[in-house]
Parts: sequence; C-alpha cells; structure tokens
Amino acid sequence: MLFSSRSSGSGGRTAVVAVLAAALATAVPGVAHAAAAPANDDFDSPAAVAALPFTAQEDTGGATEAADDPVWCEGDAASGTVWFRYTATQDGLLRATTTGSDHRTVLSASTGARGHLQPVADGCDYGTDATITFRATAGTTYSFQVSGIETPGGALSFALDTIAPAANDAFADAEPVTALPFTRQPDLSLASTEAGEPASTCVDDEAQPSVWYSLPAADAARSLTARVDGAAAVTVYAGNSLAELTQVTCKRSSGDPVAFGAAAGTRYAVRVTGPHRGYGPVELELATAPPLDPYVYVSPTSATVFGNVGFSASSYQAIDRPLGGTWDFGDGKSAPVGEDTVYHRYAADGVYPAALHAKSPDGRTKTVDVPITVLTHDVGIAKFVVPTSARQGESKPISVDVTNTRYAETVTVALSKLSGDSWTDVGQLTLQVPARATGKVRFPFSYTFGPGDALSGKVAFRADVRLQYPAEDAFPADNTAVSIATTVKPPATRIAAV
Repeated sequence: MLFSSRSSGSGGRTAVVAVLAAALATAVPGVAHAAAAPANDDFDSPAAVAALPFTAQEDTGGATEAADDPVWCEGDAASGTVWFRYTATQDGLLRATTTGSDHRTVLSASTGARGHLQPVADGCDYGTDATITFRATAGTTYSFQVSGIETPGGALSFALDTIAPAANDAFADAEPVTALPFTRQPDLSLASTEAGEPASTCVDDEAQPSVWYSLPAADAARSLTARVDGAAAVTVYAGNSLAELTQVTCKRSSGDPVAFGAAAGTRYAVRVTGPHRGYGPVELELATAPPLDPYVYVSPTSATVFGNVGFSASSYQAIDRPLGGTWDFGDGKSAPVGEDTVYHRYAADGVYPAALHAKSPDGRTKTVDVPITVLTHDVGIAKFVVPTSARQGESKPISVDVTNTRYAETVTVALSKLSGDSWTDVGQLTLQVPARATGKVRFPFSYTFGPGDALSGKVAFRADVRLQYPAEDAFPADNTAVSIATTVKPPATRIAAV
C-alpha cells in the first residue's frame, strides 16, 4: 500500500505518520490484535443447551471475567470465563467435560441466580480433561462455568450428556457376591447417593456416591475380610432392607483388610463410598479370612518355683488384633489374654500342659500348646564356721555346710579371703551333695595364717557355692556367705631358760 501527501510542515508529517501507523496495525503480519470476547462470555449470556447430547468448540482467547464470577472452584489461578446453561428434563446423572481442549481448564457447575449461585456437589474439576459427574434433578437449571488456568483461554471443547448410573448404584440392585475371593473395580463417577442410605463411621461425607454388593446368607458362620484401595471406604452392614441395615465394620482406604464374622443365616451388604473423581482407580476385594496364626512368647524359658513366668501373644496380621482368648497355665489356673504380658508362678516342679486359646475380634480361634517345664535346682549355705582368732603360722579349720532338698547335685565351694580391697582364692572343694529333706553336707577347709594376716590384724573369709553346669541355681541369694573377721596376732615369743 502506498501513501502520499502534499501537506508541508510538522502538522502534515504528523498526520501521515498516524495514518501509516494505523495502516501497519491492520496490514503488517505478526502484530497482535485483541481477540473479541465470546458470545457466552458473561453469566447473563450463556450458551444455551437445548438438547443432549451437546458439544461445542469455541475460541475463548478473548474471554473476560466479571467481578461477581464465583470462585469457589476456580480460585485465584483461573482467568477468562465462558458460560453454558442447561435445564434438566429428568432426574439422573449428568456429565460435563472439557476433554479435547488445548489448554488447562477449570470446570464447575452451579445452581441459582446471579449473585446467589450455589455449587453443585461434585461439580468441580480442572485440567486438560476436566470432567464432572453429578446427579441432576428434573426442572433444575444448571450453569456451567469454564475458566482457563495459566492461560486465559484457547481452543475450548465442551460436552454435556446424560450418563447411565452404575448397575449396582442402588441397594436394591446390589451385585451379588457368588464366590470368594471377589474383586471389583467400581467406577464411582457413575454412582450417586441413594436416599435413606445408612451412615458409616468411616465416611466423612455421606453425600458422596456409593455402589452396593450383596453377600447372601450362608448355612454356617464364617469369617471374611473386606479391603478397598483408592480414595474410598468400604462398609459392611447386616440386614435385608435399606432401612434396617446396621453397621458391622468399615475401613478407610489403606490397602489393609478388615475382618468380620458373618453369622449363619444373615444377609450382609457391602457399600463402597468415595468421590466421583478420586485419585486413581478404586478396587474392592472380599475374601475368606486366613486362619488365625498367633505367635507366643514365654519368658524365662527355664522356669523355677522362685520366679514368675511371663506369657504374651499377638499376631503379625492386623486383622487378628487385638488378640483375645484365655491362657491355660496347665495347673488348674487360667487368665484372659490381653495386650500386656500375663505373669504366673508355679508352686512345684513338673511339666505343665499350658496352652493359649486365642480368639480374633471376628471370632476365629486357634489353640497353641506351650508346655512349661518347671525345674528348680537350689542349694544353699546353711553354716559358715571360721576361727574367731589365730596367730601367725597357725593352721585352723574352716567349714562350709551346704543344704540341698531337691535333686542330687555336684557342688563346688570356693573359699577366698579379703586382701586389701579385693578377694583372693584360698581353695576349692567339689563334693556330691545328695537331696535330703533335712541335714547338710560339710565342706572342710584348713587355712594357715601368714605374716600379711598378722600385719593386717584380721582376716575376713567368703564362701561361694555353685552347681556343676548345666545346672543353674534358682535362688542364688543364699549361695554366698561372708564371715565375721578372724583376729590375727603375731606368733607367740618364747622366753629362753636361764
């Protein structure tokens, strides 16, 4: 395009420049132009959805925001909004999606008039494939707002349609569990909340959708497990109708199962509850509970009549805890199983048929035999005799009397004396000590007092009794004795005859 002017002076040149700039703005490639706002840019001028299914593609690059646009779903990160509006003709599930758009979007659904919009439950999602599914009511008008994230807009694809609910969306249509193990991956986006559904202690929002499974009544009692993975919860109920259901057990998603006892002749219903659009797939597994397999810990392993025996039990399987039941100690006494260690003392030696009769919270049982052998080896020092006084160079007797009332034992007595602040050996003697109800065996020693003893002026002796390995004394408190110190004088001095 050519431009010319006959005007002279600065005013003429200014006009030419202005005309040239305007021309370049419309003709030169690469110069940005402000995009026009879409026709459905405002809440008051939405794109009307007359019939379903409905699809639309539009350029939202010029979309703007109104001061009263709701932000309950969009938040501060969203910008540029367009609107679609639909009045439901029947009750059922509606699904809206922006799948196919070339930019990330925020999609939400609301009801009500401008300035008084109310969010629809489960009516918010975001991403390049933002999708919401919710239960619509006939005659209700729904306003759909689409915003851009990070970029105000772009090539937008919007679709709206009804969607068939899950086959087992209602309690009356619960899917029967015909064989165990039973595994399903329910699509909760196809589910809804049924009026009159019972509450669950594992569900925070009872408005979340759910699907149902039915466990028919069995001829015999059994223990089962229920497990759910994904953003969901599983609840087990007993009863034949929605109104009479009572909760048996429940579990939030954790990957760990929960066990429950199913009584004979009782029907059970299993409900899986979660958001329409969770974090990954949901998986349900129902199975027969594994056999109860508790472990038992007994301490000490060598029991005697002088000490308590500790009994404890638990299970590596979480469904078995807290473990209950009864401890049978095998001597006519018993105690309940608890989380803490149970202690028991046996009155006499012998082999006792102790056993754990364990019971899981859901009613599974297991008996574990833990025979206890009580064997008490016990000898003691009954008398320790040392001289009250002696002179240097004298040899005097020392005796240790040992008692033994249980089993014939090989006994060693070690004699030592106190030298300064430590004990030094004097001698050892090993004898066979028979078991006697009364009486004792004497261990005789002889000790010659030396110059060091005389220099100290007194000597204390210690006797230690020990059994031959592998026998171990059950009451070592009477196996050591320390004597009263013996007074030691210098040797006697003879006076020569005249």
